Amino acid sequence: MSVLAALERPVFRTPSGRHAKPSPAWPRVAGRAVFLVSALVFAVVTIASGWPPALLVVPAAAFLLLVASMRKLRTASRKIDTIFAEELSAPPGD
Repeated sequence: MSVLAALERPVFRTPSGRHAKPSPAWPRVAGRAVFLVSALVFAVVTIASGWPPALLVVPAAAFLLLVASMRKLRTASRKIDTIFAEELSAPPGD
């Protein structure tokens, strides 16, 4: 399979078969809760200290860029793993 063909094909994170185990949700829920609580604390501290709330835009934008880049890296990593797995599983005559 070529690189372009592998990039067009969707890569799924988890198996979707009948016996696929669902991944636990508590780590995601706990991470989101910690993030929301810390964001609220930082917002209160910023406003209580008299600083303008616009200062919170820069850390929020940096966090969003970090999350977006991590998702893209994970997707690219999965696609590369798929390509290598298919190349290694191909018979030696190809």
